[in-house]
Amino acid sequence: MQIERNEIRVFAAVVEEGGFSRAAERLHVSQSAVSQAVANLEHKLDTRLLLRRGRPRLTEAGKRLFSFAQTLLNEEQRALADIQRIRSGALSTLNLAMNSVVSRVHGRVLMLEFCERNPLTRLKLDVAPSREIIYGVEDERWELGFGPFQHSMPGHFELTPYFTEARLLVVHEAHPRFEALKADPESELATATLLTSYLDDAARRPGQEQRLRNQFASVWEVSNLELRLALAEAGKGVTYLSNLLLDQLGGFHPIEGLEISRFEREVGLYYQRHRALSEGARRFIAICEAHFGR
Repeated sequence: MQIERNEIRVFAAVVEEGGFSRAAERLHVSQSAVSQAVANLEHKLDTRLLLRRGRPRLTEAGKRLFSFAQTLLNEEQRALADIQRIRSGALSTLNLAMNSVVSRVHGRVLMLEFCERNPLTRLKLDVAPSREIIYGVEDERWELGFGPFQHSMPGHFELTPYFTEARLLVVHEAHPRFEALKADPESELATATLLTSYLDDAARRPGQEQRLRNQFASVWEVSNLELRLALAEAGKGVTYLSNLLLDQLGGFHPIEGLEISRFEREVGLYYQRHRALSEGARRFIAICEAHFGR
């Protein structure tokens, strides 16, 4: 047995309007259609819902069904109102993580445009290391990730590349071993500290990450780009720097001639393919498509 929503709607109208004729006027149907709907409902439930002498009065079964009808119809109205607000951006949420380079180079323009177009949209924006963002999107901490693609991205991710960048191993002029690092980097790196945003645990990527760690005397993981640059400028270690930032920053010089001197990567948006995107995410993607000319 299944109660039809229309039967519930008619029954509630009869109770709220205090009669069959007024319920019919409210619903823009005939009085006989209202009477038939209530009769069908009583037949399905095999019980009397209304006492029809004079103004209809609820039986005990009718009171219970009317309580259910109020809950159901009120929830329907709230859902419809929420959907309308979502369409207008009022209940939409953009849950996004960018890596530090994207944030510094493109974040200001993209986010100002998004917020101007969608002032009612909730915003959750984090700046995090690139590989951490990938794990965060996979774990559903963030809906969208914006950063460089790794060599082995999860197969269930939808990838949208927007530009390419090169990650360059650099040393600042203030480093006490600056000249030696430039002249003989293969020997000197074994005594240097690598300042990086994030390296995987060996259990997750035992080969590549361990090989990188083994090139240096120590590894300092500093997720904040500005602090990482400040430490490098103070001569505390070498670091990787995007070619998009190298020209903006003075005193940094590439360490060339090594297998680990340069890594090129595509950069763009990614999300889980099987998940329906929120309205906020779709609107942000549209802004990125226009901004990067796709």
